[in-house]
Amino acid sequence: MNSPVYLFQKVASRVNHNVGRVFREAGLAMDRFGSRLENDIAYTQDLSRHKQTMSLYDVQPTVDDAWIAPNASLIGEVLVSKYATIWYNVVIRAELNPVRIGHFSSIGDGTAINTACALPHGLASSVNIGKNVTIEPHCSIYSCIIDDDVYIGRGSVVMQGARIERGAHIMANSVVPPGKLVPAGQVWGGNPIGFVRNLSEEELVANYSRSYTNSATEFSSDAKFPQGYISGDLKQGDLSIEDYATKKYFRNI
Repeated sequence: MNSPVYLFQKVASRVNHNVGRVFREAGLAMDRFGSRLENDIAYTQDLSRHKQTMSLYDVQPTVDDAWIAPNASLIGEVLVSKYATIWYNVVIRAELNPVRIGHFSSIGDGTAINTACALPHGLASSVNIGKNVTIEPHCSIYSCIIDDDVYIGRGSVVMQGARIERGAHIMANSVVPPGKLVPAGQVWGGNPIGFVRNLSEEELVANYSRSYTNSATEFSSDAKFPQGYISGDLKQGDLSIEDYATKKYFRNI
């Protein structure tokens, strides 16, 4: 049970947040009124007030040298590790429990990630996404655990309490039911999902570098870096992106 001091601090932080918002909105209203008196119409221009990261009371997103698309939204206790990529129109809502995203993971366009307040049987109610995970566009992810090197196909849904183990592959437009366990190194698909086949060793190795390679290539294009920097011919002795990632980050696998 939480102590009275902790509860008081939480209440105080929320009061401060709401009072601060009142003052901000009041200040904006006064600015608009003064502009009307001066016949200044600048305030009537349609400008976006969108923010990539938005605090929620006393918690705010933590982004550690990752790339966030300009129109993505990270709300509440979202923790994004280095070299992860959050693409366009992604919405991550960590209002009730944390959302954690590991190194080199890629969250595709239009994906929504949400957390539940609590789950039965002691299942994690946060969202935990491991390293080098690829989530294709337009997926829906609820309170679940997604281990390292997992691939989730386009338009898939992962429900509360599900766990997808390391290196598993979820086919496009699949639905992972609540509490479902997908074993490591297997391909599952369908609605609801069912076992399809085991991944070969070559496919497992390819999963290790997919997210890193895609992120580097797409980011180079978005940042207007020359594509040759990423995909040009290698000089003798140079490592490709795949070999570099495998050697540096997956040597202990």
